[in-house]
Amino acid sequence: MKRIILFLICITTLSCAKTEAGKTTYSTDSEKAFLIITENTTKDELTKIATEFKLVRNIDIDFTETTFYDDGKVKNVNLDVDCNDGYKGVAKNFGTTFSLNNCGFQRDYSKNAEKPWSIGSM
Repeated sequence: MKRIILFLICITTLSCAKTEAGKTTYSTDSEKAFLIITENTTKDELTKIATEFKLVRNIDIDFTETTFYDDGKVKNVNLDVDCNDGYKGVAKNFGTTFSLNNCGFQRDYSKNAEKPWSIGSM
């Protein structure tokens, strides 16, 4: 009986970890702004996130060339980001590559940032 309970706990833990790993994550805080798009990211999420980045950090995110499945989840990403401070770029990711890498960008506003800007695989 203990083995069965331990087995169920392990299965639950693994499935929760996978769910968390597949979530869209982003930040607009004062030191670092970033966005990580996963295979579970939806058009509605990207619309909300792009609006927040513009209002909070004056970062323009254009994903109009991105395609979505019928369920609203991202199929192919075409991400155009302009931080309006000299840092900008484009990233593309296709549905089949989401199993290997997520897609997004990172802007580090720290004074001595080792890597102040990156876009692409995250």
